Amino acid sequence: MFKTKIASTTAAVAIACGLIAAPAANALPARDLGPANPTTIGEHCANPGDTGQTVKIKRTYFDGSAGSWTISNYNDEPLPVTRSIKETKTKTWNVSAGVDFKLLDLINFTFSSSYTDSQSYEVGEQVGPYNIAPGKTAVMRAGWVVSDFEGQKTICGSDNTWQANGETFTATLPKERHVEVSTRDNNDWG
Repeated sequence: MFKTKIASTTAAVAIACGLIAAPAANALPARDLGPANPTTIGEHCANPGDTGQTVKIKRTYFDGSAGSWTISNYNDEPLPVTRSIKETKTKTWNVSAGVDFKLLDLINFTFSSSYTDSQSYEVGEQVGPYNIAPGKTAVMRAGWVVSDFEGQKTICGSDNTWQANGETFTATLPKERHVEVSTRDNNDWG
């Protein structure tokens, strides 16, 4: 009986002194929060081990590869011009290898839901009408507004800040269909 009493007293003292370590009540397991967790490197995070992604637009530009037309107006009045697509043209996204999460969801969540994985111009579709002023030559180009993205996966560090984990990725996505019209004075061929 004396040995049992010493053992239970020793256990009670050890627990009271913190000698038997119990997990901290506020420690959370690491979570992969997926593409709905865009992060910023260096910003505060709540749970070390959580993962996310950071993404930024590297550049945005016009890709006029769907069609191009040159029209001159030698009349005295504006000339409304409509052109027809003769060949189906599609712009699809391009993503670097190793992307294992829904990148399009991350981009839509971070920037705009107008980014898609594919946009097309179909045969017979009309572009225009656009008015060409008298004495002007217009160049119409149909295409897409496209953005190039770069990013990397992140992890919440032990100091409770988002840190890069070394895995980078790139993507090119169409944002919207677009027609560009530029004009210049007509050349005098006489």
